[in-house]
Amino acid sequence: MEIGQLRAFVVAAREKSFTRAAELLSVTQPSVTARIQTLEEELKLLLFLRKGRTIELTDGGKAFLPYAERVLSVLDEGVEALRNVREGSAGRLAIGAIQTICLFLIAPVLDNFHRANPNVEIFLRSGQSVDIVQMLLDDVVQMAMALGPVVHPQIRTLETFHDELIVFASPQHNLARRRDSEGNIQPVKIEELANQEFVVARWGAAFDIFMNRLSDVSRRPRISMEISVTETAKAMVKMNAGLSLLPRFAILNDLHSGALVELPIEDWEPMLLEVGMYHRRDRPLGVPAQRFLEVWSKSVQSGVFG
Repeated sequence: MEIGQLRAFVVAAREKSFTRAAELLSVTQPSVTARIQTLEEELKLLLFLRKGRTIELTDGGKAFLPYAERVLSVLDEGVEALRNVREGSAGRLAIGAIQTICLFLIAPVLDNFHRANPNVEIFLRSGQSVDIVQMLLDDVVQMAMALGPVVHPQIRTLETFHDELIVFASPQHNLARRRDSEGNIQPVKIEELANQEFVVARWGAAFDIFMNRLSDVSRRPRISMEISVTETAKAMVKMNAGLSLLPRFAILNDLHSGALVELPIEDWEPMLLEVGMYHRRDRPLGVPAQRFLEVWSKSVQSGVFG
């Protein structure tokens, strides 16, 4: 089994096309096809189903893919280590981050990092917190940004960032239209929230704790929609389909533009959630990772995330 075969397999699986894989690998399509066929012969298993111009992974291919990715990731880290020793300014940085961080936080940090380190190759993977942590343990990524705290003997915390979980609404919602003489939204009673419909994108334990705190005082609000994509949940709230609950950083731009409004809650203690930057204890933190951590830390300290 050769590294070229594994790379052809992983790229073809990602692109769902031998032609596109050949372009990205700068080889001919017959070369990619030959590598895949040789790999299938060695594994004695069909990895792809050919469907016209597209391909799909078989069950065996799906099972093999994370292991092939892990092998290539470890190999690339080895090459990166040598490159760092030799140059100190180039390398490879693989980061895993939960989807909402990818959408609302990481872009300006990556931009600043890339401008300062143009020769570093950046690979960003997204997913749920549990998936991101597993990528870190499997050596698919070098740094993980997930909901914390993450407690694991192999993982250490590099940096944490806390943000408030807030209730928000469309400016047209009846609770948002109640204003005092100065035009500020009047605080909402907890009992009033229990009578409202919520459109939610769950945020793990923090979401459940928030809802339980409401239940302790009144009753649990009705969840009319549960949506996995944060942007879709926000879009539904903008159409006045209900209230929702998210970290402030996820709706900061919408609050500034007036597309959404925060609902202050009467006699309510702010609830914070934690986002952490994590790394494997038994792996060296390469130069690119150290520099990215510095950029991220400066962004957190400067309050760029609101």
